[in-house]
Amino acid sequence: MARKVLLVMQKRVLSDALTAQNDEDTRFTFTAEPRYASAALTAEAYAPEIVLIEIPELGPWKSAEKCLAVCDVIRRQLPGCKLVILCSEDDKYSYQATIQAKQECRIDDFLFYDNSAHYLLSKLEALV
Repeated sequence: MARKVLLVMQKRVLSDALTAQNDEDTRFTFTAEPRYASAALTAEAYAPEIVLIEIPELGPWKSAEKCLAVCDVIRRQLPGCKLVILCSEDDKYSYQATIQAKQECRIDDFLFYDNSAHYLLSKLEALV
Protein backbone atom coordinates (compact mmCIF):
# COMPACT_ATOMS: atom_id res chain seq x y z
CA MET A 1 0.00 0.00 0.00
CA ALA A 2 1.39 3.39 -1.01
CA ARG A 3 2.26 5.81 1.78
CA LYS A 4 0.84 9.33 1.44
CA VAL A 5 3.42 12.12 1.47
CA LEU A 6 2.66 15.84 1.48
CA LEU A 7 5.37 18.02 -0.06
CA VAL A 8 5.42 21.60 1.23
CA MET A 9 8.01 23.30 -0.89
CA GLN A 10 8.79 26.13 -3.27
CA LYS A 11 11.21 24.09 -5.41
CA ARG A 12 8.75 23.06 -8.12
CA VAL A 13 11.42 21.08 -9.94
CA LEU A 14 11.90 18.85 -6.91
CA SER A 15 8.21 18.49 -6.05
CA ASP A 16 7.39 17.75 -9.70
CA ALA A 17 10.17 15.15 -9.89
CA LEU A 18 8.99 13.43 -6.72
CA THR A 19 5.37 13.55 -7.82
CA ALA A 20 6.40 11.97 -11.14
CA GLN A 21 7.89 9.08 -9.14
CA ASN A 22 4.31 7.85 -8.63
CA ASP A 23 4.46 6.24 -12.07
CA GLU A 24 7.58 4.24 -11.29
CA ASP A 25 7.60 3.80 -7.51
CA THR A 26 4.47 2.51 -5.81
CA ARG A 27 5.80 2.99 -2.25
CA PHE A 28 4.54 6.58 -2.09
CA THR A 29 1.80 8.86 -3.34
CA PHE A 30 2.85 12.52 -3.36
CA THR A 31 0.76 15.65 -3.17
CA ALA A 32 2.41 19.07 -3.42
CA GLU A 33 1.35 22.18 -1.48
CA PRO A 34 3.44 25.20 -2.51
CA ARG A 35 1.61 27.59 -0.14
CA TYR A 36 3.09 27.32 3.33
CA ALA A 37 0.17 29.21 4.87
CA SER A 38 -2.15 26.44 3.62
CA ALA A 39 0.08 23.52 4.60
CA ALA A 40 -1.68 22.66 7.86
CA LEU A 41 -5.14 22.72 6.25
CA THR A 42 -3.92 20.60 3.34
CA ALA A 43 -2.31 18.15 5.75
CA GLU A 44 -5.52 17.86 7.74
CA ALA A 45 -7.55 17.20 4.59
CA TYR A 46 -5.02 14.86 2.91
CA ALA A 47 -4.02 12.99 6.12
CA PRO A 48 -0.50 12.06 5.00
CA GLU A 49 1.77 9.68 6.83
CA ILE A 50 4.74 11.95 6.10
CA VAL A 51 5.05 15.70 5.51
CA LEU A 52 8.25 16.92 3.86
CA ILE A 53 8.72 20.66 4.42
CA GLU A 54 11.39 22.63 2.61
CA ILE A 55 12.99 25.64 4.28
CA PRO A 56 13.33 27.74 1.13
CA GLU A 57 16.44 29.73 0.36
CA LEU A 58 14.43 32.80 -0.70
CA GLY A 59 11.10 34.43 0.03
CA PRO A 60 8.89 35.05 3.04
CA TRP A 61 9.14 31.45 4.32
CA LYS A 62 12.96 31.45 4.38
CA SER A 63 12.80 31.50 8.18
CA ALA A 64 13.42 28.11 9.75
CA GLU A 65 11.21 29.10 12.68
CA LYS A 66 8.25 29.83 10.38
CA CYS A 67 8.58 26.40 8.79
CA LEU A 68 9.02 24.72 12.16
CA ALA A 69 5.89 26.51 13.39
CA VAL A 70 4.02 24.83 10.51
CA CYS A 71 5.47 21.51 11.72
CA ASP A 72 4.20 22.24 15.24
CA VAL A 73 0.65 22.83 13.98
CA ILE A 74 0.70 19.67 11.86
CA ARG A 75 2.09 17.67 14.81
CA ARG A 76 -0.87 18.81 16.95
CA GLN A 77 -3.40 18.02 14.19
CA LEU A 78 -1.87 14.71 13.10
CA PRO A 79 0.23 13.32 15.96
CA GLY A 80 1.11 10.13 14.07
CA CYS A 81 2.37 11.97 11.00
CA LYS A 82 6.15 11.99 10.46
CA LEU A 83 7.67 15.41 9.83
CA VAL A 84 10.81 15.86 7.74
CA ILE A 85 12.61 19.13 7.00
CA LEU A 86 14.55 19.72 3.80
CA CYS A 87 17.14 22.49 4.16
CA SER A 88 20.35 23.89 2.74
CA GLU A 89 23.61 22.91 4.37
CA ASP A 90 24.89 26.35 3.34
CA ASP A 91 22.31 28.12 5.55
CA LYS A 92 23.92 27.68 8.94
CA TYR A 93 20.98 29.14 10.88
CA SER A 94 18.44 26.87 9.18
CA TYR A 95 20.32 23.65 9.65
CA GLN A 96 21.20 24.47 13.26
CA ALA A 97 17.53 25.25 13.98
CA THR A 98 16.61 22.00 12.25
CA ILE A 99 19.07 19.97 14.32
CA GLN A 100 17.69 21.56 17.49
CA ALA A 101 14.13 20.80 16.37
CA LYS A 102 15.09 17.15 15.84
CA GLN A 103 16.65 17.00 19.30
CA GLU A 104 13.46 18.52 20.78
CA CYS A 105 11.27 15.99 18.84
CA ARG A 106 9.53 18.77 16.92
CA ILE A 107 10.44 16.92 13.72
CA ASP A 108 11.31 13.31 12.96
CA ASP A 109 14.18 13.83 10.54
CA PHE A 110 15.87 16.25 8.15
CA LEU A 111 17.74 16.14 4.86
CA PHE A 112 19.97 18.53 2.95
CA TYR A 113 19.08 19.63 -0.59
CA ASP A 114 22.03 17.91 -2.20
CA ASN A 115 20.86 14.36 -1.44
CA SER A 116 19.71 12.19 -4.31
CA ALA A 117 16.04 11.39 -4.86
CA HIS A 118 16.84 7.73 -4.17
CA TYR A 119 18.33 8.64 -0.78
CA LEU A 120 15.37 10.88 0.05
CA LEU A 121 12.90 8.10 -0.79
CA SER A 122 14.83 5.56 1.28
CA LYS A 123 14.81 7.96 4.26
CA LEU A 124 11.04 8.42 3.89
CA GLU A 125 10.53 4.67 3.69
CA ALA A 126 12.57 4.20 6.88
CA LEU A 127 10.21 6.53 8.76
CA VAL A 128 7.07 4.41 8.26
